[in-house]
Amino acid sequence: AKPAATRGMLCVFNDMVSAMNCVAAIMGQGYLPSAIEFLDHRCLSLIGELLPFSLPHVKPSILIIQVDGPQRQVDEEMEALCSIATAEGAIDLIKAASAEDRQKIWAVRRQVSLRIHDYAKLYIPEDVAVPLSAIAELVDALPVYEKKYGIEVFAFGHAGDGNIHLNITTQDPGREAAAREGTRALLELTLRLQGTISGEHGIGIAKAQYLPMELSANSIALQRSIKELFDPNLILNPGKIFPER
Repeated sequence: AKPAATRGMLCVFNDMVSAMNCVAAIMGQGYLPSAIEFLDHRCLSLIGELLPFSLPHVKPSILIIQVDGPQRQVDEEMEALCSIATAEGAIDLIKAASAEDRQKIWAVRRQVSLRIHDYAKLYIPEDVAVPLSAIAELVDALPVYEKKYGIEVFAFGHAGDGNIHLNITTQDPGREAAAREGTRALLELTLRLQGTISGEHGIGIAKAQYLPMELSANSIALQRSIKELFDPNLILNPGKIFPER
């Protein structure tokens, strides 16, 4: 059934670490919004004209938070979330009570991947996930990897469950090898933070080469044997997930 009430807001922070600390605080205090999305300053630089506010002269990050449920519960939860966001350093809170206002905010979020794809000459999308307690550490490390490998990383995603979309890009196609090396290094960082190399997109073909980074040879062999039990002729979705023998 449709929730009795839905409210949303857009929280602006001076930096991404503050935004991620806010997410940890919200979840740590037992609140479970129906959505907590985030966009980093690089993403915001591509969609600035769509935003209902002027960007501060820093490297801002935003959270898009939505709650739903009984009217009284929603009102109380939204008030509590506003207090938490303010305590964690939010410099602006833009509330979206009407369906039209919420739609405008989500329209901004939906444009991000398209804008990154149009912007970058080389675009490597990854969808790692880390524990909520490690999100801030992950995003805080991104500038170090950008400098080391000569890449730009656009970060956005579903912060409420630690699912971070790291979009590794470069404007120089000749630096693809460095970008791929940087991608592997970011996946290694994710695993050191007790995360996983794929939060929702799966392994498929593109990530098959990275699977041994996360799973042992025995684990991969066991999963492969289960697949072969049901597909002895290897005709179902061939070449996916498991690295070549």
